[in-house]
Amino acid sequence: MNALFRTLFRMFFRINLGELEKIPRKGPYLMMVNHTSALDGPMLYVFLQPMKLVALAKKQLWEKKFTAYVMNSWHSIPVDRENMGRETMEACFSVLDRGDVLAMAPEGTRSHDGNLQQGKAGIAYIAHKKQIPMVPVAVYGFNDPSYKKKLFRRRPITIAVGKPFEIIQKGGRLDASMRQEIIDEIMLRLAENMPKKHWGYYKDHVIDYQLTKTLQEGLLS
Repeated sequence: MNALFRTLFRMFFRINLGELEKIPRKGPYLMMVNHTSALDGPMLYVFLQPMKLVALAKKQLWEKKFTAYVMNSWHSIPVDRENMGRETMEACFSVLDRGDVLAMAPEGTRSHDGNLQQGKAGIAYIAHKKQIPMVPVAVYGFNDPSYKKKLFRRRPITIAVGKPFEIIQKGGRLDASMRQEIIDEIMLRLAENMPKKHWGYYKDHVIDYQLTKTLQEGLLS
């Protein structure tokens, strides 16, 4: 099935797949990906195989037989986009505890205009709780309106992988305000791998990392 998906992606899209070589193949870490299309997650998953990668996916995908089959084949974790419950949280922890990679969309839902939305603070909780690195992966081009009328041309899709980073604070508890400040820094680390026109909610934010730090090269591979 993964081979079929890879073939279809290559047929309809022109993707800079070489960028994926920058993604560490071994976990545990959080892969933070922006979400602009139903295709960005599956694209990354099939081209990163056989990497041990598990992603969160909206629970509605289990309501139809085909998408439920695909999600189960990929061992995806169903999530309520409005409320990440304890069961989902425990499933996320299990992925990281066994040393695998957990892919998440920090925005919590799809952006229909391709621009970043404000990140959800719950993801900062996971990163801090498990004391693990994060890798920002930006994907853009799926909803570029300039290509809607260009028939028989493969739509260009850009992948941009940022440097691994981690939360500076070790231990202790994070209140709601601090979690939101951390997720905003996480989103800025994702944003800096995208054209400024796609920064959306973060377009007026200044990059000044105080709560996260870039990892030294080689600490995550």
